[in-house]
Amino acid sequence: MYYVLNREQMQACDRLTTARMGVPSLVLMERAALAVSDVISSRYPDCRRVLVLCGSGNNGGDGFALARLLLLKGIRADVLFVGKHSSMTEQTRTECAIFENYGGTVLPDDAPLKDYDLIADALFGIGLSRDIIGRYADLIRAVNRMDTPVIAIDIPSGISADDGQVCGTAIRADCTVTFAFRKIGQILYPGAEYCGELILRDVGITDIGLSGGQDPACVPEASDLLSLLPRRRSDANKGTYGKLLLIAGLDNMAGAAVMAGEAACRTGCGLVCVCSHEKNRIILQSSLPEALFVPWDDDLRPWLDWADAVAIGPGLGKTARSLELLRQVLSDWHGSLVVDADALNLLAGNPELLPLAGNRAVFTPHPGEMGRLAACPGGEAAAFPIPTAENYSRKNGCIVVLKGARTVVTDGSETMISTFGNEGMATGGSGDTLTGIIGSLLAQGLTPLDAARAGVCLHGLAGDAAAASLGTCSMLAGDIPRFLPQVFQSLRQKKG
Repeated sequence: MYYVLNREQMQACDRLTTARMGVPSLVLMERAALAVSDVISSRYPDCRRVLVLCGSGNNGGDGFALARLLLLKGIRADVLFVGKHSSMTEQTRTECAIFENYGGTVLPDDAPLKDYDLIADALFGIGLSRDIIGRYADLIRAVNRMDTPVIAIDIPSGISADDGQVCGTAIRADCTVTFAFRKIGQILYPGAEYCGELILRDVGITDIGLSGGQDPACVPEASDLLSLLPRRRSDANKGTYGKLLLIAGLDNMAGAAVMAGEAACRTGCGLVCVCSHEKNRIILQSSLPEALFVPWDDDLRPWLDWADAVAIGPGLGKTARSLELLRQVLSDWHGSLVVDADALNLLAGNPELLPLAGNRAVFTPHPGEMGRLAACPGGEAAAFPIPTAENYSRKNGCIVVLKGARTVVTDGSETMISTFGNEGMATGGSGDTLTGIIGSLLAQGLTPLDAARAGVCLHGLAGDAAAASLGTCSMLAGDIPRFLPQVFQSLRQKKG
């Protein structure tokens, strides 16, 4: 696991390293330039001509320092400065003067961009908070039209460090050298794509700025799953690993129930009972004979007494019976549950039910569903998707799993961003399999937060295994649970 920081957190670490540790800002700037220079030497060993694009902020100071270091290595390094000298920070002005003292050339604004082996981007750093326009935007678009490779210093200019969004326009880098910590905007899309290969270097900035504030978001690694997953016992029976009641599948919507049910079974749940429309009985019992079946017109109370966890929502629909089932679960079930898909849409339309969920529920919305939930009285929309999920979780006491190319798990205080998964999972039914996985882990005794974290990681790793075998174009949502055994086998090998 490693931390990823937003702009404010990173700036606090930078500032307090200087203020409390006594490391001058110019020293940090020099170390950053040295780190980028080393990457250029190893990644572009034949590079002889470099154009460094510098702005007036401290990111531009990194660029001037880099240009000077390249000069000292015998590489022709020219600087194209965009901005006003009067707007330069004190450190950038110092680095510009040193660069010129060593014979460096600052090009005129209309200098051509061609005839260079590499372009280094030091226009804007992580402090950017507005759209790029004018001369800056024209320059970035011109660079993006060229075939010359680009290395970005800290973050590609134009990418928000907070959420990875493009601020008007942005540099498309082949690689990005970032310092001390990775930033959220480098992990989320589209920022992750604009960064190219992300290279982390230590320049002496400490984590002192993280004390006393909200914990930074973290990104899990596969090995972190080992401490989260339930322990398997040699003397186990089918009751040892829990009983999941899965309420899914409107009339002729059996697919969602089948995929969620298979995912639950393959994640190790002892017993799975699918409560679905009677018309889905034959499909479910033939596709998933391991699961029990109960028609959802039957009395649900005995099955709520039977279950260790409940999952509701996949293919549920928004009928009167669907709402009645959701209302009964929230009123009569007092254990852990997963709420997904149509169950979330029903909650958004019936916000009076929301307080019944309490701190035992895992909500698994995609961005559209998150938006509808956040518009409820229990929600409060924020500028960025992660704060929206965090705010909603804090206000309502639930765990939020915000699904996407980077899935976010939060309890309002601790936030995890998963980088597992791939574009092949962008297909109908993938979310249903995640519901089954999380529900299975809840039934096996994991806390809602741990079940959500482990479930998201297992889901993404299984998707990656499916993509490696089948390709992202051809894989189906139903392939995800079928590759869970490969993931568990790989984890066992790591543990052994």
